[in-house]
Amino acid sequence: MDRSDNSMSEAPDEYSVSYLRKTKWGDVRKLEDGSWETTWSLTLKQADAQVCESVVLSDPRIGFESHLAVVSPQDVRLVVITSEHAMSAVNYQPTYSSLRIVNDDIAEIESIQGLPKNWYAPFR
Repeated sequence: MDRSDNSMSEAPDEYSVSYLRKTKWGDVRKLEDGSWETTWSLTLKQADAQVCESVVLSDPRIGFESHLAVVSPQDVRLVVITSEHAMSAVNYQPTYSSLRIVNDDIAEIESIQGLPKNWYAPFR
């Protein structure tokens, strides 16, 4: 194949390292019953949001449940309980769905684990 005509020019680097953002997973701990708890620290955009403690998402088929715990009017915790290790692949999608539900249906998230929410998968 002759490439001397430069008809196949290189595409610009769409995946530059400058676009990478190092995120933090929630705080993980193993519970006495063998399940896992992950606690996500969320800061809400508006301090006056009327947020109450509630179940966000439950999927008994995979042993997943997330619920919201209120720390202050602007700070909440998304607590995720899973039967498999907290960072098992089966838990990624429902965890990200839980974050999306909080943001879209409960109150807009400003930061996750102290980092901008748009650094995290469901918001990129």
